[in-house]
Amino acid sequence: MQTEGWFIIHESAFLIYVHTILGERGMCMSARDDFPIFQVVGYKNSGKTTVTSALVAYLTKAGYKVATLKHHGHGGKPDRASGTDSDKHRQAGAVISGVEGDGELQLTVASKTELTWEQIKTMYQTVSHDILILEGYKNASFPKIVLLREEADFGLLNDIDQIHAVGLRDHHLMPDHHAFTFLLEDLDKVLPDLVAHLLDRFKL
Repeated sequence: MQTEGWFIIHESAFLIYVHTILGERGMCMSARDDFPIFQVVGYKNSGKTTVTSALVAYLTKAGYKVATLKHHGHGGKPDRASGTDSDKHRQAGAVISGVEGDGELQLTVASKTELTWEQIKTMYQTVSHDILILEGYKNASFPKIVLLREEADFGLLNDIDQIHAVGLRDHHLMPDHHAFTFLLEDLDKVLPDLVAHLLDRFKL
């Protein structure tokens, strides 16, 4: 079974997109209770989605099943397709609405309170995967790749924990940090070493 998926979440509402090639009985056969988690963090327009997408593609090609969770941290609710039948259900008051077809499931869940990490993790455990990559969630405590746009971003290195790699926009930026360091323009070249460095943390 091959699985890929991502969630987008912000405060009281989030959008779930999961594409799954289902088993014979149409269900996930081997969801895990626990799984390696690491993060890609940085300020807006630092390259988080570019790096996350590159990691997903590389790990998937290497045979891993990867899930991602993106924090919608710039205000407002995540984008969703308006005018669809499932959106009309949500607008009418449904706390969860969805549409499924040809192995693809799209859900919109609206909650009056912010969902906890344990609630989100439980949802992820229903879909079989090997690794979860968080895009954002600076304050979460998992191994991180930190992306720096300019020297003004260096303070981020002092504000968060578990920094395992640092990505830089400019080779003139040289933060005083012991982590694996790379230039974003060299991302394709360094991916094998970067991934090996991260996976070594989990002994995978």
